[in-house]
Amino acid sequence: MPELYLILATIFYWVSTATLLNPIAFILLVLIVSQLIFNKKGIGIFLASLLIILNLYMFLALFSELSEFSAFTVSAQKLLFIGSGFLILNLFMSIKLLLKHINLYPERTKILG
Repeated sequence: MPELYLILATIFYWVSTATLLNPIAFILLVLIVSQLIFNKKGIGIFLASLLIILNLYMFLALFSELSEFSAFTVSAQKLLFIGSGFLILNLFMSIKLLLKHINLYPERTKILG
């Protein structure tokens, strides 16, 4: 279930920011938990699309942060490999959530006969 991983990733993000009141993490957590409980197609597609966009934005932030290093040091390598690994896993789970709620092969309905 991609929802369980995304809940854990959101909690990890919330704890990593070291702020108790994080409205973005709270809203994401509420959306993911509600999707896990109610399993609605519309919420699933919206949530997956939102998470894909957020993760792509975070890739841009990661590359922006990497460009600030003057040399490719050990800390830059850690940032690149751990950060991109985490974001790739998040992106994979978001795409998996999207594919879970999109019907790729819709059934054809016969109108006449």
